[in-house]
Amino acid sequence: MGTTMRRIDTALGGNRIITRTCASFLPEMEASDAALKRTAAVHARKFADRFPQLAGVKQEYTWAGHLCLTRNAVSIARELEPGPFAATVCNGLGIARSTLTGIAAAELAMGLTSDVTRHFAGEAEPAKLPPKPFSTLGANAFLRFKEWRAGRE
Repeated sequence: MGTTMRRIDTALGGNRIITRTCASFLPEMEASDAALKRTAAVHARKFADRFPQLAGVKQEYTWAGHLCLTRNAVSIARELEPGPFAATVCNGLGIARSTLTGIAAAELAMGLTSDVTRHFAGEAEPAKLPPKPFSTLGANAFLRFKEWRAGRE
């Protein structure tokens, strides 16, 4: 739950720096204004930490998005019921994990097996969360701890 900072060049749709940091457990999938302001402030601080000569440069955009996580860090790549296949939950590992789950689901839909399909078939079921408010309090405390532990990295 540290910070990822990447430069996107013109060929990829712009000349910008993207900062990914801050995570919250929001089962309703709606961030409050306070949460968005906190995230924008953290984005600005992380940018200034990384590029002190540019501290104070106004961020043109700041935004939030959704990320699928499971309590026990497993992904899902399987047939849910006869017909539909799922490839979901990257657990913050981004394109690499998402690509592998997609490959596994596509191979399974075609009736194929591979090292990738066997890997995801061998993962445990996603662990159930405790009921509210324990899940919300616990998950957000854990995420804040991970951010604190990541420090200024």
